Amino acid sequence: MGSPKKSACAAADLTDDLIVEILSRLPAKSICRFKCVSWHWYGLITNPEHRKKIPQTLSGFFYPSSNMWTPEDPARTIPDFVGIVGDEEPFSDPSLTFLASYSSIIPKISCNGLLFCLCWKISPRDESDFVVCNPATEKWVVVPDSADESISLEYHFVFDPAISPHFQVFEITDADENYGYIGDVNIYSSETGAWNCRGNGWGDELQLVDRGGVFLNGMLHLLTYDFKILAVDTKGGKWRTIPLMEPMTVSCFCRGPLAFIGQSQGRLYYINMRAADTSKLSVWILEDYDSGEWIFRYNISTAQIFGEKNLMFERDYALIAIHPESNLVFFVCRCEDLLISYDMDRGKVCVSNLKEHLYNRPFLPYLPYVPFLKDSLAAQG
Repeated sequence: MGSPKKSACAAADLTDDLIVEILSRLPAKSICRFKCVSWHWYGLITNPEHRKKIPQTLSGFFYPSSNMWTPEDPARTIPDFVGIVGDEEPFSDPSLTFLASYSSIIPKISCNGLLFCLCWKISPRDESDFVVCNPATEKWVVVPDSADESISLEYHFVFDPAISPHFQVFEITDADENYGYIGDVNIYSSETGAWNCRGNGWGDELQLVDRGGVFLNGMLHLLTYDFKILAVDTKGGKWRTIPLMEPMTVSCFCRGPLAFIGQSQGRLYYINMRAADTSKLSVWILEDYDSGEWIFRYNISTAQIFGEKNLMFERDYALIAIHPESNLVFFVCRCEDLLISYDMDRGKVCVSNLKEHLYNRPFLPYLPYVPFLKDSLAAQG
């Protein structure tokens, strides 16, 4: 094996273009570490042109803000952003002013650098569009209406440039207006520009928990009230139901399952409040995705994080994200302007200030944002 001195000399002989090419093939977690190699490497990695080639990591959270209301339009809502890294953010304005034909822009879902937004028109004021946009490149497209006359329960949006340059939108319809059971699933593909009705491959009398979806292994994952995780691929050809173990089935009559699903480092996470101790959260990982084998991984003390016992999940605080490259989870607290991160490996708590106060308001949807710097959408006029 060569000496460290020889290895350092060999690295010093690499051209900048070759270094960037090597970095472009590494995961985002490694890129963050390599920023510390030298000021020269830091400059290469943060260079705006080079960043288009290099994988990006979680930079912060988009959320709908009402801070820009005017007397003429008191209901106006636009996006805002809270950053968690020191680098300059890869967009000029978090309020997405390039969507100039809309008065209100409400970010609904963020997936691998693209935002799925509900946008209300300036005129006519009572009309709206679903818009997919890239804040980093200011490219955007309007998603056409599905033309399904059924009531829509939920919309979900998925995009993974490592799999395909195209995105999909899922419209889940209501099978029964009185009970909210899953009906047909309509899927829109940006590749074809068309919707397809794929029916329901999961079964009858299933109700979704409105806490977002997880896109992993080419499939959208959704949590239900009867403690099952439903999964469907982007073409509606593969349907799956992933059962949970009994210790994972803690619920509240008003809020349903007291749980959160997310993904990190290529694995599905399930985090739920303990039945016997509301000051603890249990963290489970789907260790074997094919067999559906869950393993218990961590205990999280919410008393340590918030400095107070007996706080209730989804009542006093919300878990909003898991870092895609590390065992870091993010919380917001209802009564304080705080974004709190917790390192599950080290037990470390970090607190940041937020612009929006949550007291007496439903939890805002804080949407984790990983920049995607390549052009992937055709601009619409």
